[in-house]
Amino acid sequence: MPAEFASLKLKNPFMAASGCFGYGWESAGTFGEPTLGAVVTKTVTPEPVEGNPPPRIFETESGIVNRIGLQNCGVREFIERHLPRLSSLSLPYIISIYSFSRKGWGPLAGRVSETGAAALELNLSCPNLKGKRFTLDSEGCALALEAVKQATNLPLLAKINAYDAPVELSCALAEAGADAVVCSNTLPAAVIKNGVYFEGGLSGPAIKPVVLKAVKAITSELRIPVAACGGISSLEDVREYSQAGAKAFQLGSALLKNPRAAEKILRQSREDKQNG
Repeated sequence: MPAEFASLKLKNPFMAASGCFGYGWESAGTFGEPTLGAVVTKTVTPEPVEGNPPPRIFETESGIVNRIGLQNCGVREFIERHLPRLSSLSLPYIISIYSFSRKGWGPLAGRVSETGAAALELNLSCPNLKGKRFTLDSEGCALALEAVKQATNLPLLAKINAYDAPVELSCALAEAGADAVVCSNTLPAAVIKNGVYFEGGLSGPAIKPVVLKAVKAITSELRIPVAACGGISSLEDVREYSQAGAKAFQLGSALLKNPRAAEKILRQSREDKQNG
């Protein structure tokens, strides 16, 4: 099932969503190299980030709430420690990036652009950074993308959320030079565990109807390609997002249950064709 997405030529249209497959290489040693078109790394920032204190992940009736808070090792250690292992995989990798300041986006993009990455994904929508984000609106997101555009020639994917004016934001990002949009990041949510209130981001089956609506709205308004991300775990999910206009599919929570979820969907597709 070859696919082309934002000038990327992939063996299939499935990608591991950022944050759900580590830095992109870890699961290969346990489960074998994943059957994916590409893998998106955990988001990398200019400096190390500790993230939020535990607990960080909660199972709910219809998905997962996480509050990781962009915990990562920073770009220097990423390049020194993780990149060699990531580069040993035979599938393309897309580096997810985020900067807490406007001036940090360009230099960060410039550093990771020399690593052999197939593309960069700008994380413009993490819901777990309350009080720290600068890219809160269309203008801020566009400024971040413009800074990255000046620092790299790689294809640029902009990851947005599905609940906060996705069409308006996608238009601004397209005008700023985005090659594709990824919709959606997790949606703001909350849980109470043992009497303690926690805020985080919800992923999984519960958010699919919200993301489906946003994908349809974006693709109806713009010609920019969209990768759907939200509750995808079966061939039926893929078909529905395809009908809404998505050209690629990022798997998130599904990979936490089955790191070879893309292989399962591809098998379902082959069996469906064989059965007529």
